Amino acid sequence: MNYNYLSLRYFIEVATYLNFSHAAQKLHISQPGLSQQINALEKELGVKLFHRSTRMVSLTPEGEYLFKNLSPALEIIERTITELKEEGAVPKTTIRIATVPSAASNKVPFLIQKLKEEHPMIEFYIKETTSVHAIELVQKNEYHLAFIRTPIDLKHTIQKPLDWMEFTKHPLQAALSCDHPYADQDEIDLLELKNETFLHYDAKHSPSLYFLLEHACLTAGFIPKTIGSGPEILTIANLISNGIGITLLPQDMLELLQSYRIKAISLKNLSLLSSISVVWNSANVPVIVEDAIRILDEMMK
Repeated sequence: MNYNYLSLRYFIEVATYLNFSHAAQKLHISQPGLSQQINALEKELGVKLFHRSTRMVSLTPEGEYLFKNLSPALEIIERTITELKEEGAVPKTTIRIATVPSAASNKVPFLIQKLKEEHPMIEFYIKETTSVHAIELVQKNEYHLAFIRTPIDLKHTIQKPLDWMEFTKHPLQAALSCDHPYADQDEIDLLELKNETFLHYDAKHSPSLYFLLEHACLTAGFIPKTIGSGPEILTIANLISNGIGITLLPQDMLELLQSYRIKAISLKNLSLLSSISVVWNSANVPVIVEDAIRILDEMMK
């Protein structure tokens, strides 16, 4: 095989722009020189990579196949070389994760464990925070991943260059003290709880949970009476355990509170779902983040 890295790099640029003139400018070579490199690569491979006319350039099926499979590999090669030059040594593999507490207790430990199997020297930083703040940290490239409570308006909230992956949805349930009069029930009509005092969520920092509780109560036919808003999940658990109010929580959050004296009760005739999503900045994806996304995708499947 006589083709080299440069000829493959030239192919990637032409395939990206589908314009020999633009690709030549990007590569700082002459257009005839670029055409000669592509012709030589096509001759070496024994296939035609581009359809060329005076008005347009397009990929052949073989060209599309090569571009799809070659592009990620070359990106990894170039990123690895850049990191090595910048560090002057083998770079440390570091991942920064901002997460809501519920995801910090299950998905994040699984991810770190799998990453350590592939990258034994990995360093990680985990920051427990709100969904809104976690997204901001990823937008600013201060953190690589954000595990958030999926917003109701996901596509509006998570806009390019941010990308996301949503995990399994879980039903909303009532969370009551084990000493509550309704604690012996496995299912309840939410309207029966209209006179209860609810622990609410902060509309700015936990908009998804705030909306779900509001929507659930309004759908049941009442406005919830609230005693407070904004506490963290463990504070909520202690308040409920001591009979200081009730609340509505997704099933995956309630499963983390099994050591507390809390009874989870399904809601009759009301199906509201909530999930965790992971968010990353697609404009800046280090290799370690690519590996993390792959692991999470495999976990989903």
